[in-house]
Amino acid sequence: MFDLLCNICVKYDLDWINNLCAQTYDGAASMQGQYSGLRSYVQEKNPRALYVWCFSHVLNLVVVDTCDRCISIRNFFGDMQVLISFMRARKRTAIFLEEQKKCYPNDRVLRIKNFSSTRWTSHDKAISVIENKYDAVMNTLEILSKSMDRDCSSTAKNLLEILSSFKFVTNLLLMKKIFAFTTPLSKYLQFSSIDFIQALCIVDSTTKKIKNIRTVQCADDLLMEAKQFAISKGLTEIDFPQERVRRKKRMPGENTSDQCVTKPDDKFRTEVYFVIVDQILSSINSRFEGSRTILYDLSLLSFDRILDVNKGLIVPNNSFSSLVKWIPNLKLNELRNEYFSFSSCLMKLQKGMALEQSNTIRFESTQSCNDSENSTSSEDSENEDSTIDKTKLNFLQILKLLNSYNLISAFPNLYTAYKYLCTIPSTSVSNERSFSKLKLIKTRLRSTMHQTRLESLILLSCEKDIPIDLEEALDKYASTSTLLQKSLLFK
Repeated sequence: MFDLLCNICVKYDLDWINNLCAQTYDGAASMQGQYSGLRSYVQEKNPRALYVWCFSHVLNLVVVDTCDRCISIRNFFGDMQVLISFMRARKRTAIFLEEQKKCYPNDRVLRIKNFSSTRWTSHDKAISVIENKYDAVMNTLEILSKSMDRDCSSTAKNLLEILSSFKFVTNLLLMKKIFAFTTPLSKYLQFSSIDFIQALCIVDSTTKKIKNIRTVQCADDLLMEAKQFAISKGLTEIDFPQERVRRKKRMPGENTSDQCVTKPDDKFRTEVYFVIVDQILSSINSRFEGSRTILYDLSLLSFDRILDVNKGLIVPNNSFSSLVKWIPNLKLNELRNEYFSFSSCLMKLQKGMALEQSNTIRFESTQSCNDSENSTSSEDSENEDSTIDKTKLNFLQILKLLNSYNLISAFPNLYTAYKYLCTIPSTSVSNERSFSKLKLIKTRLRSTMHQTRLESLILLSCEKDIPIDLEEALDKYASTSTLLQKSLLFK
């Protein structure tokens, strides 16, 4: 992998040993291994190349930790996987689609998506389909339980019993509530225009929201919602079954008492609800801790911190020391003076003569993110708008603000610092989307395609937003042969 990186940089004349300042990969050992990973080889040649673990992959591991922490939730996803595998058969899917048309004639027909081990947002989609199409799922299993196929009828009967239990309904609504926080965060962390500080801020914001639901009242509200759901669907089990009292025989010389019986609702709170919420909070803190170690000096350049300095916040004397070690030819004293001068005039620059231009800059990241997503629902856009404060500028927008006012010569060190900060990637998801394109382009009918043609087709497929002059492309194609010149070019 390291040799391939070196060959590509040599091919395109990229001096990564001197100019590479940051790198981000997933959690694979071949990429971030401490001794033989690509990260270690790169930092051996260029120690200034910071390493950032891809935020999207870290969040995926957080969800994995959460779902594997509790036995009840682990079994819940096992039952979900069995249901999805069972419903993937063509005839069973056709029955499920037909039942949806009967139960929900005015709604869109949906299919249950298969689970993905790398994209845990697929679990959220499957849960959403089962909750919204619960009647159709139950009717489908009722029909399949009467099938002449013994395996089909037995599996359908078992799944029907599992899905009609109050425990399954409660776990379904609990994981829907958890994914309501993690899925918008996962989509937001995949945006190509997000910067490092923004990513950590949105992670902290999501953590605060999850902390707010760790109360007995929220757990009781979830149980009440599950009971109302069970009643509305006509389920026979609308509460947790009562456990039998276990009595121990008193032996000679012993003073034993009956085992304390915990109420089913209290048992759910302590063994499921609070366990899941505590696990996701601890996983976020532990897995994102490595990214916070490089945050100290970077946070001083954020929009909020600059405003706080303008209001009188004291800046430590050793601030920007790590930036000087990271960025070559950066002068510490001049950077501090430029920082204080810029903090005193930032709001004036934002509200000055380039107000319309700054407003365009504010919304640029949101527009580019919407264009990069193949399909984004209106609900996702509302979540994004509520999460991002458009009155705050990120690193890239502050950099454009300095360009728009021609202040590069006035703040040379500060401008250089912002240029380096804008290159710190918080995610590698946008690059990995090319792997999905590879499956669509290099099919079994195109297995003999050469590397040069494959790279060109992938480039055309991935970079659709780049405008292409069709006339110029036609002229270049026609100039490759005399026959094409006669057929395509006008005389």
